[in-house]
This record gives sequence, C-alpha cells and structure tokens, in this order.
Amino acid sequence: MGTTPHPVYLSPPAGRALLTWNGKQPPPPLIVPPAIEIERCGAGDQILLHGENLAALAWLLANGYRRQINLIYIDPPFGAGIDRARRIRLRGPGPTRLIPVADVAYRDTWDDDAYLQFMYERLIALRELLAEDGCIYLHCDFRKAHHLRCLMDEVFGAERMLNEIVWFYPRGGDGERQFNRKHDTILLYTRGDHWTFNYDAVLIPYTRRQIARFRHEDERGRYYWNVNPRGERVKTYLRKSGIGAYDVWTIPIDAALARDLGYPTAKPLALLDRIIRASSRPGDLVLDCFAGSGTTAVAAQRLERRWIACDVNPGAIQVASRRLRYAILDHTPPSSGFSVWRIGDAAPAPQGDIHVRVTHHNDRVTIAIEAYTSPLLADASRTLPDWRSIIDEILIDPGYDGTVFRPAIVDAPLRRSMLVRGVYTITRADASDALALRVVDVAGGEAFAVVSI
Repeated sequence: MGTTPHPVYLSPPAGRALLTWNGKQPPPPLIVPPAIEIERCGAGDQILLHGENLAALAWLLANGYRRQINLIYIDPPFGAGIDRARRIRLRGPGPTRLIPVADVAYRDTWDDDAYLQFMYERLIALRELLAEDGCIYLHCDFRKAHHLRCLMDEVFGAERMLNEIVWFYPRGGDGERQFNRKHDTILLYTRGDHWTFNYDAVLIPYTRRQIARFRHEDERGRYYWNVNPRGERVKTYLRKSGIGAYDVWTIPIDAALARDLGYPTAKPLALLDRIIRASSRPGDLVLDCFAGSGTTAVAAQRLERRWIACDVNPGAIQVASRRLRYAILDHTPPSSGFSVWRIGDAAPAPQGDIHVRVTHHNDRVTIAIEAYTSPLLADASRTLPDWRSIIDEILIDPGYDGTVFRPAIVDAPLRRSMLVRGVYTITRADASDALALRVVDVAGGEAFAVVSI
C-alpha cells in the first residue's frame, strides 16, 4: 500500500443541529502520513495500525477505503480527568506479585473545548469511511454522552440515529453520595437509509418455561392466551425462536480479562460480539480507531469479519497483537492473519537490552536468551531471580528479510502462572543467514535483535 502526496478533503457535516464550543472550526484537509509495514503474522488483509488515529484515518482515505467500512465501533476517551497506569503483574507460579512502574498507559485528562474539537474531526473522517449501508457505534459514559450525541446528530444527521443503548454492568464499588453509576451509553447511527441489522443473530432465546406456554394449536400454529395492553384476551403465536434484543444490555465487566491483559479499560468480548453479530455479515469490514487492547479486532476475527484497528499507544499494539495471534492460532486450521503498520511519526515502544547466545550442533541451531533488562523496570529486572518473570512474549523470525518481521516461533504463555521457555531450536534449513528476535515485557517495553547464524 502506498500513500498519496496530496491532502484528503472531507465532506461537510450532514445534520442541522449544531453544537458550538470555543475554537470550533471545520477540519482542515488531512495530510496523508507515510506508512511502513513492520510486522506480518500469517496471510490476510487485516491491518493493525500503530499511530495517531486521525493520521491513520487520512491514510485509509487515501488508500481506497473511502465508504468501504461496513461497521465502525469506537471507544474514545471518556474525559474522566484521570491518567491510568498499567498494573504490572509478574509472571510465574505462586502468589501474584505486583511491581511499580512509572509509565502511564492511558491519559484521559481533557479541556472540554479541545475534547469536542478532537472528536468532531474524527467523526467527520469516520463518516467519509463508512459505507452507504454502514453503521457506527460510539461508546461513552455520563460525562460526555450529551455532547457526543449532539456531535453525532451534526455529523450524521439526527434522523440517522437508531438506538441509545445502555450497557449495564452490575459490578464494582458502592457509592453513598449518589445512585451508583453502573452503565455506559452506546450511540448507534447509520450512514444512509438502509443498513445491516441481523435480527435473528441477537434474538433472546425463549426459556423452556416460555416455550411451554405455547401448548395450544390451531390451523395457524401454536399459541397461548395472552392479555394485550387494552385488557383484551388474544392469541399470541409462536412465530420466532426468541424475543428481539432490547436496547438495555446486561453484560458483566470481564475483570479477569483486564487483569490478565494489564489493560484496565479492556471491554468484554461479549459486548463486541453482540455488536458485530448485529450489524455486520461474514466478510464485512470492521473498523476501530481507538483499539485499546484489541477486543473489537479479536471479536471480528472470531466471527470471520475483516477488520482494521488503530491505536497510538505502543503498549496497546503489543497487547492487541498478542490477543490476535491467539485468535488466529485457536482456529483449525489457523484463520487469516494480519499485518502491523506504523503510521507517521508514531513513537515505538521503549527499548530494553537483550543478550542472546546462538550455538550450532550438526544441522540444529539453538537460540538461548540469557538476560533481558526492561527500560521501564530496570531496578526490578536486576533483582529478579528469573528474568522471564517480566516477559510476556518472545517472537522469532528465522528468515528475517531486514524489513518486515514475520514471527514463525511464538512463545506467549496464555496463563500468568507460566513463563516463556527462553531457549529455542530450529533446523539450519529453516533459517536464513539473519535471524530476528523480539521480546516484549509486562510493562510494555521491548527489545529487537538481529542475530547472524
């Protein structure tokens, strides 16, 4: 994929309702940034973009994706006024061990006017990417839901709103100064007059007790006697296998997922599974430009949708990549792969130090990692009895071409109680003269080394 030297121009908003804030201005033409493919896992056209998302949207518009996205889900910053730090858990057997880290994984402190301009520019670019029959889901909470609904009305048109979905999650603290805040809001809008909604895919199945009520039958089918809102006794027929899904969803927060990933804002897979089942078909293209831990891409991969995901945080790209490799390898045979692209001037992950030893025995080559020092956990990594307790994954490309990293050996234990092996053996025939190795640690640091064999 290439880039174009000219700017990308955006269409004006579609709606009549206008929200005003200090410094509001129409988005300028987008400058298309350079992009380079840095990693490929398997074969496939899924794309994980590491970079600022407005730059990534410009790149997509310039590379053939205008009005090609069937479903967009975004979970932008909530404007919570806090900065979230990753909670670092060491790997290995025994009790959970936490260690401090100074790095902030996710910043969510905003000036109101800057936040509105930030979202306005991105919503307009997303509208340009959305297909004529596509839908967009915007995930927010009580802090910005009212502003964002006005922005969505302005960009897409108030008549394009389908639902204000309430996601209820009965878990967490118990405040005593107001009603407990236990829901988020998801705004669902369409691009045009026609859209995908797979009614049967999200039906609420009847229970056995409900099915048992349909015990009578006439020439029109099974029925039970019911009383309608007017108090009239009528026949209610069994026409479907369940009840149409409501706009209030009770889906628990997956605290174990957030803990294992070390990503506090990770959304439950069940939430994205429902959205993707409802508003896309197999083979459709799904976009999430605030990808975070990659839940949207993982759900899309499992449901056989194509996907594009983007995040500016290198730690998010690491976590999403790891989860996607699991999703691919869980299929038999493995499902289609993805590539990682760096967009514009996206900053790479902090770089650590790695010591590698290569030995030969007949036609076998052994790669042994003897030590690793994390750039974010330097003090801790020097005092640990086993350097592997701070390693999330080790990836090896035995045929590195000097440009794109293609891991053929993936050592990324799923359980936190397990450690990477650290020693790997390959045949000489499976390797080229240069072997590339990448180590990712639990704090988001990493090391990359090219070894001559």
